[in-house]
Amino acid sequence: MSKRKHVTLPIKKKLQILKALDEGECVTQLAMQYGVGKSTICDIKKKRCSINQYLTNADNETPQRETLKLCKHPEMEHALFICILQERARHTPLNGELICEKAKWFYQKLTGKDDFNASSGWLHKFKKRHGIRQLQITGEKLSADKSAVEPFRQKFLDKIKQMNLVPDQVYNADESGLFYRVLPNKTLAH
Repeated sequence: MSKRKHVTLPIKKKLQILKALDEGECVTQLAMQYGVGKSTICDIKKKRCSINQYLTNADNETPQRETLKLCKHPEMEHALFICILQERARHTPLNGELICEKAKWFYQKLTGKDDFNASSGWLHKFKKRHGIRQLQITGEKLSADKSAVEPFRQKFLDKIKQMNLVPDQVYNADESGLFYRVLPNKTLAH
């Protein structure tokens, strides 16, 4: 008989299992449904208090987390996460290097120490904990104002008539502005 493959369930699924157990569903049936052993279901049932306590303490953690461990520096990470949300609201491009520098700055301000190393491993786990992923920046899609399209279109056509231009003389130079500024075209977002 071969061994069953190791399965680690996210906290969201553990909560579903606890809810199903409360509704009277059988342990064996749940084990088959989630592809785990009966002992795993029983362990989740035993850890009900610690799972609920984790959820009350982890205010903005993603429910896809698999472990109940909290981060080592919750105040710093919370401040950093708020900062990232504010920068994204301003459409500021962010990258891993900027986030690591900001993390070191917050850590130093909050603790008065300089012993925090914002490594690539820490960054990866931070992004996973907070559901941050890399997105392509597309200015037209982010900032399009649909209500202003028709008035602009009419004003533009009037200007073309006023200047006696033909369609071959009208160009869109939007992309040249992007090259002029040389901004990154990807950012980290929640």
